[in-house]
Amino acid sequence: MIRLLVALASDGTVYVPAPCRGVVSGLKAVYQTNTVEPGDTIIASRDTTAVNTLTAVTTAGLVVETGVPDVTNKGLVFDPADTTPANQVIKLVANGAAGAALVEIEFDEFAYVKQAASEA
Repeated sequence: MIRLLVALASDGTVYVPAPCRGVVSGLKAVYQTNTVEPGDTIIASRDTTAVNTLTAVTTAGLVVETGVPDVTNKGLVFDPADTTPANQVIKLVANGAAGAALVEIEFDEFAYVKQAASEA
């Protein structure tokens, strides 16, 4: 398991290079202010497809919030060697006026990754 720490501004978008072939297995964040509102979100995605969504449940900053993997797309593979640039990066999008957050991406390089027939 690889853990990536990323600073993310309110209503910001950040692209994090995939460290190797694998999947996003978890998402955690600590908002750096108490102006966070329940319902503010941070979404990890591959291009426009969400793989994990963190939704704030408290107005208190400095509390660890935990994301929920997308039921359908949690296994999407990120790969720095992929020929599609959008598959090489993890896209983080913050929605809401919560201020800055420190985001921890749990990246599983040992996840079972089904190889498409076109890759064989």
